[in-house]
Amino acid sequence: MKNSILLGLILFISLSSCNNAGRSDHSLTLEEYQERGMPDYNKVWSMQDYSTAFYVLNTLKYENAKALPVRGSEKSGKLFSRMISIDNLFFLQDETLPLHAKADRIKWFVNTLMELKVAYTSPGPGGEQYYVRELMDIDIFRVSVAHKMLDLGQQINASEDPSDVVMQSDYPQIQRMYLDILRELFELQQDESAFPRETLELLSDSLSASLRANMVWFDPDASEKIKQEMLEVMDKTSSRKIKMEYKELTELL
Repeated sequence: MKNSILLGLILFISLSSCNNAGRSDHSLTLEEYQERGMPDYNKVWSMQDYSTAFYVLNTLKYENAKALPVRGSEKSGKLFSRMISIDNLFFLQDETLPLHAKADRIKWFVNTLMELKVAYTSPGPGGEQYYVRELMDIDIFRVSVAHKMLDLGQQINASEDPSDVVMQSDYPQIQRMYLDILRELFELQQDESAFPRETLELLSDSLSASLRANMVWFDPDASEKIKQEMLEVMDKTSSRKIKMEYKELTELL
């Protein structure tokens, strides 16, 4: 249930086209991306598919920095949605795959998302990012993946398999990674001028859902730090929606 709520928010963000208003679509067609070697957007992607996609994205970025797939685009939106689809973590549902093997794959996936961020980091004149909305979607997807890592970590902690037991000491590191991602995104929200308001509000929905699902294991230090980050956002945002959401959360922490 918790993951389905978070997934719904991510899918809504990824498929929404309203935030593309006012920005010209310089992306290619799906056929043109495939001609360049991009994996099929109609199927879930493997690790090899992602590696192939990064090669295509980085080559294309060198030729035309504004030609990458973008969210909500009639031409390329389906491809961008595939890149950040939770379905690509299909291996987590594979009951024949040991937990420690799933852990190795999802660790690779976390690094993969950072490569995707690098590919979409394309400063324009004055240092402004062209792919602001896409970078935000990628960051929100990172929260979802971290959420999945926490769930997997809990399964590993409950396992008596020797290969899983040796990985149980990694769980605190996964918790820290999750908290670091939250703090990073709260800091992004403090710069209201850098993002469309509706994008920041959708981000707050995603962060709020994730926090409610995970705050049960926060220690006092983690709770206080997250609370202070949200208070900073509340102080700097002009969004009534964000203020109300975060006010309620700070009272729960």
